[in-house]
Amino acid sequence: MQFFRAVENLGRALHEYGTVSENATQPFLRLPVPRNKKPSAISYRALGRVLDAFATDLRRAEITLAGINDDDVKLRLRLSKIAFDFTGTGKDQKTLLELVNSLNGGRFDFQKANPDFRVHFDRGDVAWLRAYCHLLCAMVEGYRAVAEEAGFARRVSGIFPKVEASTKLYGNFPGEGLNVVDAPRLRRMRLHLVMVCELNRETWTHIRNEADDDYEWLPHPKQSDQLGLPLTDGRIDAWLSMMAQWEGLLKGERLFPGGLLQMAYQEHERGQGLNLKTLLDDPRADLFNWKRIRAEGIDAKYLEAEQGKQIFEINTIFTVANVLNGPFGFAYAVRLN
Repeated sequence: MQFFRAVENLGRALHEYGTVSENATQPFLRLPVPRNKKPSAISYRALGRVLDAFATDLRRAEITLAGINDDDVKLRLRLSKIAFDFTGTGKDQKTLLELVNSLNGGRFDFQKANPDFRVHFDRGDVAWLRAYCHLLCAMVEGYRAVAEEAGFARRVSGIFPKVEASTKLYGNFPGEGLNVVDAPRLRRMRLHLVMVCELNRETWTHIRNEADDDYEWLPHPKQSDQLGLPLTDGRIDAWLSMMAQWEGLLKGERLFPGGLLQMAYQEHERGQGLNLKTLLDDPRADLFNWKRIRAEGIDAKYLEAEQGKQIFEINTIFTVANVLNGPFGFAYAVRLN
């Protein structure tokens, strides 16, 4: 309920500002909300408050979910009965199925065999939803950590009918990247992403230990799949392998390979890898200034000798891309989180 309430509160805020979701490519702004004929004017700071409120709601849900540690847990729901009141009036409600179909670009086949969208959530799904809360919070923290005010009105003019002009008429210039304006948010983003990796492992440990077959949300290969997106052991193993690589990188246990850094700075010293944890926990204000990086390279304090350290294996990403290749590849990735 807390997770769905977080989504509903976000939708109500977007409706207040008259969001035209079909014109948006940004993840949060794509939420399909009813049109508002009398929208309020949005500003860069107002959108920031909306996203921060969404993250606060998600953290509340995650804390509640984290309190569930009994393996013998079950929540039986007919998801077709869930509806969101994005207008706050009780009218023109959006069902969860309508949202799923809209974001997917069409109906899933499961709606024929399971029209009630019946799902019995269990212990593995607790970890799965916790991971999603952390992932969405990480996205908010990453966006709010950097300067995006200059040019805001131009970027969202097709999404919001009324946009307040920004007082910041200048800022980041082409080639210079984004300035970091709230450094602690990048560290919080990193910690959220670490939790995503850890909870992915917990999710599949619980699911693979299941002996029942009871309207599963995330099934192992021997269980029935309600969404028509069956998961093989190969797909699960490839995903977990990739998540382990990201976890090591985010914890500073693995280094980003220096060979790839040379693509940005040809004079980068061979054998020196990037410690992503150090970079995100102690970023410089012009961290993403690509013009400076191409001219000077990466600060020495973020680099470590690769010898004796584990290196991030970029091939794991390509392996996942191959096993999820196909018309529903994105849907599989979203489902796995």
